[in-house]
Amino acid sequence: MEQNKRFIPQERSRITEIQDLLIDRYVEQREALSGGNRCRAIELEFEIKELLYEKAKIKQWAAA
Repeated sequence: MEQNKRFIPQERSRITEIQDLLIDRYVEQREALSGGNRCRAIELEFEIKELLYEKAKIKQWAAA
């Protein structure tokens, strides 16, 4: 939790939101793969990458 002290409340809130979305996307991706829906799994992979990129940008900006 020590590392979260450097974020403003809005950044903490957005990171938490992104983490929740990532969990949802990973679960949905796993379900898509197990259901044989490869196209949806690939779409979800792109969404996951975008969320991870946004999270990294927030952390990078906060560290500056």
